[in-house]
Amino acid sequence: MGAISLLLDAIVFIFSLVISIATPLLDSQTCLPTHLFPAPLVDLKKWYADLYGDYLVTEKPHFFVGLIWVEIFFLWPLCVANLYGIVKGRGWSKTTSLMAGVCAKEFRCLRGD
Repeated sequence: MGAISLLLDAIVFIFSLVISIATPLLDSQTCLPTHLFPAPLVDLKKWYADLYGDYLVTEKPHFFVGLIWVEIFFLWPLCVANLYGIVKGRGWSKTTSLMAGVCAKEFRCLRGD
């Protein structure tokens, strides 16, 4: 059981790390002015939108901007807490991992992924 727990912690850690990095650097470009971000990050997001034809990133509809605000104020802090909880071995990290997983699943359902 210990090996499975370590494997799951590693998966949640990687997920939380990706969200913790991507949210402030890429996703927040949807809500904030682009002059606040370095040119390579703006170009990376534009490249992604062009390559995959992601109209939500390109057109920025109001509901999508609202979802990004929820991600910034709810999911991102949970993922940062998960990173800390997993590294320090805190018992509450299971709860925050569950909350982050539910929030991430809602985003996927609403985006249609």
